[in-house]
Amino acid sequence: MIIHPGFIKTGTTSLQDFLLFVHPRIHAFGHPHGSDVDVRVSRALRRIEGFDDDPQELREALAAALDARPDGRVPVLSDETLTADPHLTASVARRLHDHFPQARILFTIRRQEDMIRSFYGRHGRVLVNVPVPYRDRHVRFAAWLEHAWRNRPAGVLGVADYQRTIDIYRALFGAERISVLLLEQWMADPRAFADRLSTLLGIDAPTTLHLLGHRRTHGQETSRYVLYDRLRKRFPIAGRMAALLPRGVRTLGSGFLTQGGTQRAEFPPGWPEKLGDLYREGNRKLAEQYALPLRDFGYAV
Repeated sequence: MIIHPGFIKTGTTSLQDFLLFVHPRIHAFGHPHGSDVDVRVSRALRRIEGFDDDPQELREALAAALDARPDGRVPVLSDETLTADPHLTASVARRLHDHFPQARILFTIRRQEDMIRSFYGRHGRVLVNVPVPYRDRHVRFAAWLEHAWRNRPAGVLGVADYQRTIDIYRALFGAERISVLLLEQWMADPRAFADRLSTLLGIDAPTTLHLLGHRRTHGQETSRYVLYDRLRKRFPIAGRMAALLPRGVRTLGSGFLTQGGTQRAEFPPGWPEKLGDLYREGNRKLAEQYALPLRDFGYAV
């Protein structure tokens, strides 16, 4: 049994879309939710302990997921949302250990600055789960960073403290069952990455390399689109008027918005140093414990 619990914005979706859920030797379940069983497993694992957790629900959901496994396939539970809420990380890890104490744990990580920038671009720049007058409002990167800093270690800044989460799993499953891969290694040397990942999963490397290569999902949106989206949500009447334009005009406009450079949130002065101080000690421990070339890829060490 292999468990891949994250982290978010570290290539997890690409691994799921292009490898784990399509490789002929793997039986993957978890996230993205492709079935009712996936939803049940994810929901049961992330319930709040002592409030709405249901051990029987989790037991039945995991049994259903494993019962669907064809003979000879490697079972892989892959779900980056399992480490996306620092408040639930320890509870989720204990539940996984209760059911799969002999599992191997695979983590993917990414340089924190890039992970945080990517999270903002996809999830942080627009307000959600707020009252209607503020919903869909765009938030500047500097303001979002200040808010995230005030609310650490919760939120994405807490998630990016990889060593803290990995230590929780290390204490439960044992150091010998933990493996850590870098997204940067995948980009720098796809063949070496595929070889190591295949060894960890117990599958053939040529198929892994063929399926993965340099393929990636969740690319950043263009600067043009981000500006358009900000104006459209700030002035809803403009969006409604644009929807009334002829189809050909809308098609041309859509093409224009998807061209040009992608958005790239730039850290305000002092923030790279601030984040480096926050993550340096944990990164050093990871580099030592798992022989990771973090310095080579620009991690704060």
